[in-house]
Amino acid sequence: MKLGLKLRSKDVALVSVFAALLVIISRLPGIPIIGGEGKIEFTVIFTPIIGIVLGPWLGGLAAFIGNFVGWLMPKTTFMGFLYLPTGPVAAIVSGALARNSKIANWKLSAALIGILNGLWYLTPPGQEIQEPLLLIYPFLHWTAFILVILFRERVNVFLHSEIKQKITLGTVLCCFSGIMANHMTGNLIFIASVGWFTSLKAIKNAVKALGFWWLKSGLANPEDVGPLGALFAFYLPITIVERLLFTVIATYIGIGIVFALRRSGLINI
Repeated sequence: MKLGLKLRSKDVALVSVFAALLVIISRLPGIPIIGGEGKIEFTVIFTPIIGIVLGPWLGGLAAFIGNFVGWLMPKTTFMGFLYLPTGPVAAIVSGALARNSKIANWKLSAALIGILNGLWYLTPPGQEIQEPLLLIYPFLHWTAFILVILFRERVNVFLHSEIKQKITLGTVLCCFSGIMANHMTGNLIFIASVGWFTSLKAIKNAVKALGFWWLKSGLANPEDVGPLGALFAFYLPITIVERLLFTVIATYIGIGIVFALRRSGLINI
C-alpha cells in the first residue's frame, strides 16, 4: 500500500482499526521495565505487524495514535510518554522493509537501524570499552541490520510470494528488524531519561498539573539504577531471550493477519 498526499477512506479505516487494537492490547498486563515503574507492553509484538500490513507511513501513524491514546488512559506513566516513539519506529522499519517503492524500501529500514545502533556507542554504556558484554550488547541489533542488507528487496518479493515458507521468512525478517529497532530506541530513551532525571521529573509534575492527575513518574532514578553499563550487561541474556520470543510470536500472529487480509482484498502485499 502506498501513501499518497491524501488518505483514502480505506486507509483511514485501517489506521483506525489497528490503532484501536493497539489501545486494547496496551491494557493487557505487561513486562516490568528494569529500574522503572513502567512496563513493556505487548504492543511491542504488534507494531511490526502493523508496519507490514499498512506500510511504514500508515503503520507508523497507526502505531503513534494507538500508543498515544493508550497512554492517555489512567494508570499510565510519564516514562510511557517518552517511550511513544518506539512503536512508530518499529512500524516504519518493518513497513519499509516490506515495501519496495522509491522511498519506502529496505534502504530506509537499514538506515534507521544503522543510525539507532550507531547512537548506542555515543551513550555512556556504549563507551564502556572495558566491559566486553557492552561491546557485544547490540549484536542482535546489528544482526537485524546485516539481514536487511543481505536480503534487501527480496523481503518484499518473499511477502508477495504464494509459497508459505517464503512468506514466513519475509515476515520473520520484518518482525525481527522492527522489534530490534523498537528495542534500541527504547534503550536510548531510557539512558537519556536517567541522565535528565531531574529535568524530566519537573516536566512530569507540570503535565500532571494540567489535569493528568493519575500520571505517575515511571522514571528511573539514577540512585536506584546504579551503573548503567552493569545494568545492561546483567540483563543481556534476558534481552536476547525476550526479543527472540517476541519475534516468534509476532511472526506467528503476523502470518495469520497477512493471509486473512490478503484473501479479503483489503491489502495488497
